[in-house]
Amino acid sequence: MHIFMPGKYDRHTLKSRITSILTGVLIFIFAGVLQKTYQSGSLLNYDLPDDQGQSQFSEKIDIAAIYSGTITKNSSLYNELMSSPASREIIAGITSRLSHLFDLRRSKPGDSFKLFMGADDTVLAFEYMTKDWKRYRLDREGDDYIATVHDIDLTRKVKRVEGVIESSLWDALLPVLPDMEIFADLTDIFGWEIDFLTESQFGDKFSLIFEVFEKDSVFVKAGRILAAEYTLDGVPHRAFFYEDPAGHRDYYDDKGYCLRKSFLKSPLNYRRISSRFSRSRLHPIYKIYRPHLGVDYAAGEGAPVVSAGEGHIIYKGWKSGFGNYIEVKHASNMVTCYGHLRGFARGIASGSHVAQGQVIGYVGSTGESTGPHLDYRVKKNGNFIDPLKMVVQASFPVGDDFKPEFQQLVDQFLPLLQAQTPDTVLAMLN
Repeated sequence: MHIFMPGKYDRHTLKSRITSILTGVLIFIFAGVLQKTYQSGSLLNYDLPDDQGQSQFSEKIDIAAIYSGTITKNSSLYNELMSSPASREIIAGITSRLSHLFDLRRSKPGDSFKLFMGADDTVLAFEYMTKDWKRYRLDREGDDYIATVHDIDLTRKVKRVEGVIESSLWDALLPVLPDMEIFADLTDIFGWEIDFLTESQFGDKFSLIFEVFEKDSVFVKAGRILAAEYTLDGVPHRAFFYEDPAGHRDYYDDKGYCLRKSFLKSPLNYRRISSRFSRSRLHPIYKIYRPHLGVDYAAGEGAPVVSAGEGHIIYKGWKSGFGNYIEVKHASNMVTCYGHLRGFARGIASGSHVAQGQVIGYVGSTGESTGPHLDYRVKKNGNFIDPLKMVVQASFPVGDDFKPEFQQLVDQFLPLLQAQTPDTVLAMLN
């Protein structure tokens, strides 16, 4: 399940005014604009103007988190929603109300859903999209829901945008993207190379080519990022989506090396690093100098924490000063450690397998802690190493047999990434 928690990004309050949902025609636009990833912080307030963009407002909605996912093989909507922090009562209410619109026994792998949660864990809206592009939507009104169904025959277009960082990547992308889920996708793509919360800086440049899907020239949803370039401190980082004839798909740089690595740069979206790896640090509680063999990420209470890599849970429970604590064992004698958690994600147990990026817990302040943060540690061959300096292995590059085809793709997209025509529709790209 993919989690997007709008909040403070860097030191700037993220506030945006989103297009109206007052008419039935634009309801699905609201669903498309409020979308994927897991970023902690204060709430993002959405003012809802009328469709002429005048100063009339009907309400203000506080979105605390958006949980999105897909139905997997031999699963159900109820089971998939159990991976979210929503209570069983809320999940039962959603599935019961939705069943009046759609027979959930007909759910198929690949169907997608989004759950929009408020600050007090209430459901603001829920939508379910079948693979044949029919959208079923519930919008809260008082103690009940307004139910709508949309048949969507979508037109695919390819679009290009570019920009320069003046404050944060979010602020730079907000005016040019039709859907901020693309922001989440971009941070995921470069998540093994760039930490956008600490490394992006004034003057960095970006260029994106991505799919959009429209109905009667009205934006419905974003598709896949096809190519991207982010220039960090004068150094370009590039990504190209490529699926080889054997069916393997991933993002690669312009040389054909896979961007995906065995460990993420960080296991959560955080506000700042409050304490770094040190052999001698003044302890904030005991006021004595002693080693701090990890990195403290300050983040909002309840922010989701993900496993930095694929592995198995070897410890889950209370551990001395770390409070609620998890250890994950990975390949190559690597172990990652997550301390001071408020609680654990559903389904997490000792011995269970976890995927890279899977939510395993939530930021808290349990144990010996002065405030909400994650104590993240990495052990290699039993010895602690600095998570911010470790070098990790990349996945396999494009196969030699497919290199010519991949090079054709790079030759097609690279000039477009570097073109001087922002906000361009590239309708004929396949």
